[in-house]
Amino acid sequence: MAVILGSKPPIPTTQFVIGVSKTFTSPITGRVKVIITGGGGQGAFLANQSASIDANVGDATGGGGGGYSEKIFAVTAGETFTVTIGAGGATTLAMNDINSSRVGNNGGNSSFVTASAAASVNMVANGGGGGQFSASTSSAVSTAGGAGGTASGGDFNYTGGTGGTISRVAGCPSNAVTTGGGAVALYGTAFNGGSVTMTGAVGSQDKIISTGGAGVGGNGGDILGITSTGAYAYLSEGGSAVIAGGSSTVATNTNKITSSTAGGPTSSSTINIIDAHGTGGYSYHTYNTGTYSGAGGYGGGGGGATGWRDSSYTNEYYQADKGGGFGGGGALTWISAQNSTSNARIGAGPGGTGGGGSGAFSGPFHTCTSAGGREWAAGGSGLCIIMFV
Repeated sequence: MAVILGSKPPIPTTQFVIGVSKTFTSPITGRVKVIITGGGGQGAFLANQSASIDANVGDATGGGGGGYSEKIFAVTAGETFTVTIGAGGATTLAMNDINSSRVGNNGGNSSFVTASAAASVNMVANGGGGGQFSASTSSAVSTAGGAGGTASGGDFNYTGGTGGTISRVAGCPSNAVTTGGGAVALYGTAFNGGSVTMTGAVGSQDKIISTGGAGVGGNGGDILGITSTGAYAYLSEGGSAVIAGGSSTVATNTNKITSSTAGGPTSSSTINIIDAHGTGGYSYHTYNTGTYSGAGGYGGGGGGATGWRDSSYTNEYYQADKGGGFGGGGALTWISAQNSTSNARIGAGPGGTGGGGSGAFSGPFHTCTSAGGREWAAGGSGLCIIMFV
């Protein structure tokens, strides 16, 4: 075998991805780029249960994306650092105990701190906030999405995107609205779950609305300017790694939206940047069948889902899908004349690994006869990436 004189031996491991709290010991001497994200916030839960659309009421917003901190510094082989990984916001309640509307749980904080090293490092990426809910009201009301987590101690510190917000003018008491979760601000800009604005009084008209989660390059699709003359269901896609998600009204009983674009901020993956190129998840509305949406690709948000079933069939699934890495989960609003007895998944979209927020949920849990697939979706857990550069 030929030997190139003067060449350096290869570095055995140049990148570490850490998803659990531990002590990290540097295997070599060199420079590292450390990236940490906080856990994503959980979306709110809106405990609706009625076969009538206009009896399913209130607002529930998605959770916020975790904070992001990045730092480059020198290390020596054998030096140690304490890595703490924040969990995504999640409920500790049993599914049968979730029988009323609730705010989402906050994501946990992540950190990377000197244990025994020459460099003084104290990086913190805080978790995203839980989504909020508002009960039905004839007054004007605005319900904020879960706040994005803040960060400190790095060369770059970014606040995560928020869950989608919901704003109603007076005279809109009888509609159910849920929004998607925020994304991690992977490249410095915070993107939010899709937001909803009702700009005209709709009274007791039938409307069910859910939005997609944010991608690292675009918001979940916003649904703006809803008035009394609009359709009865509205939904939107997740944002992708490059653009915001689209949105649509439902003019037919089944309506699928998929137009998201893949791509990312770099043309090829390098060790110096997290290269997310994923699409946003598609959104879906269905009538008299189960409903579902699409997962976000790497860096994309999950799509929103709405569904309405007025017949007595009970073996159904109702689900919005997860965000891809660092993306927010999609929101779910479902209405059914019967409780599901299926073990198939029933739940909103969880946040992506790396700290994206989760989508909000509207529908019943505690009266369903099977707990096997029920999930009040969690925010994504935090992450630590160590690159030798």
